[in-house]
Amino acid sequence: MTYCVWHRGLGITLDLTEADLGHPEYPRLLDDIYGNYQPDLLYCLEAHEDEGFICPGFMAIRKVNGRPHAMHVAKGERPETKAESDLHKALREYTVKVAAGEGFRVTGAAEAAEGGKRRTDVTVEGGDSHRLAYEIQLAAIAGGSVDERTRSALRDGLTPLWLVNNENAIPIDRAPWARLNVQSWRDVTDRAALPVRGGVKQLHMSRCDWSNPVPCRQQGAGRCGGRHALWEPVRGLYYDDVIRRTATGELVSLYLPHPAGRRGWHMWVTPTDKDEFLEGRPEPLPGQSAPHAGGVGLVPAPRTGAREAGGHLEAGLRSELTRARDDEGPIDASLWHTEPGSSEFSRPFTVGEFVIPGDLVAARRTFTRALEHCADIAARLPSGADIAAGRAEITGEQRERLTDARERCRRLAEEMHTHPWWETVGDRHAGREALTHAANHDTVSGLSVQSLDQ
Repeated sequence: MTYCVWHRGLGITLDLTEADLGHPEYPRLLDDIYGNYQPDLLYCLEAHEDEGFICPGFMAIRKVNGRPHAMHVAKGERPETKAESDLHKALREYTVKVAAGEGFRVTGAAEAAEGGKRRTDVTVEGGDSHRLAYEIQLAAIAGGSVDERTRSALRDGLTPLWLVNNENAIPIDRAPWARLNVQSWRDVTDRAALPVRGGVKQLHMSRCDWSNPVPCRQQGAGRCGGRHALWEPVRGLYYDDVIRRTATGELVSLYLPHPAGRRGWHMWVTPTDKDEFLEGRPEPLPGQSAPHAGGVGLVPAPRTGAREAGGHLEAGLRSELTRARDDEGPIDASLWHTEPGSSEFSRPFTVGEFVIPGDLVAARRTFTRALEHCADIAARLPSGADIAAGRAEITGEQRERLTDARERCRRLAEEMHTHPWWETVGDRHAGREALTHAANHDTVSGLSVQSLDQ
C-alpha cells in the first residue's frame, strides 16, 4: 500500500492522506476513482520499477479502516477476455485471410495445449521456423497480463506480436508490437486502409557535427564528427506487409535497453539492420541496460527506489508516464553503435601556447559559416528607406528565416563558450584569438599553426 499515486489521466500526483487528495479543484475525484478501477490510470511513485518497466502493475484505490490507500494490481480486475468487439473480429479475420493467402499455416483463436490456459488470436507459421503469435489488443490491459502472455508464447516457441490501435496501449515496448490507426471494423477493408503507424524501425547513421543541434550523446557535449546509430520509424508500410515479412523473416524482433535502465524499446527490423547494429554482440534481454560508450558489455539495470534520488527521480517518472508510449519519434542508439569521426574533430590544433581541441575548431568554423549565412539573409531584405516609404515590406517567411539563422548563431556561440577547454585557459581573450586563428587556417591538426605574434 502507498499514499502517493500518479494520476496519468490528469497528470497530477494524488496525496491520499488529504481529504481532497491535495487537489481541491477536483472535489469528487476520490469518489470517481474509488471502486472504479481502470488499467493505465493510476501509477505508483514509489515501487515504480520492475525489470526496466514502469510499475509492476497499476494501482487501485481501497479503503482500510475508512482511510483510502493505493494498492498494486498485477492484472486487470475487469475481465480482459470479454467478448470480442467487431473491430477485433475484423482484424483477426483479416490477419488469417492475408496469412493464408500467402501460403502460411494459420490457426485462428486457438487454445494452447496446456489445458487451454493460453489463448492466441492468430498463430502464423512461416518459413525457416518463424512462428508468430498475434495478440490483437484493443481494450485496456494490465502490464502483468501482457508479460505473462508474452512469456507463455515464448515458452511455446512463438514470437508474440501485439497488435494495438492506441499510442498509449500497454503492450507497446513491453513486448514486440505493431500499431495501426484503425478504429472501426468498417475500415478493415484492404491494405490501403491499414497503414502501420508504429513498431517497425530502420537503422540510420546520423552525422554528429555542428549542423546537428543535438550535442554528442557519447561525450555529453560538443560534437565528435562521427556517425551515431538512430532507429527511425518506417513509413509507407501496411499491415499485410508486416504479416508477410514477419512470417518470412524479412522482419525480426529486436529489444533495445534504455541507457538509464528504464523502459526500453521493442521493434521490428530487418535482419541486415539488426546484424549491423549488434556488431556480433548477443541480443539483450528486457531488464538489461545499454552499454557505456566504447562498447562495454551489458550490465544489469539498476533497481532503486524513488525516494533514493529525491524529487529528481520522481520528476523523471512523471515525465516518463506523461509521454505517449509510441511518440513516433526516432530512437537514439549512439551508445550502442557509433562510427569514428574525422581527424578534424579528433586531433588538436596548436596555436602558440594553446592546444585547442579539434571539435572546438570545427565548431568555430561552423559558427563563421552561420554568421555569413545570417548576413546574407539580412542583405537580401528590403532597405529601411523602402520599408519606411511603403515601397516594400519584410514577409513573414523572411522574418522566420532570419530568426532561425540568428537562433542558430546564438546556439553555436553558447556551445562554444561552454566547451570544457575554456576551463584550462588562463587568458580567455588570447584563447579566443587563437581559436579564431586556428579556424581560419587549413593547417592539419596536430601540427603547429603559426604563432599569433609572428
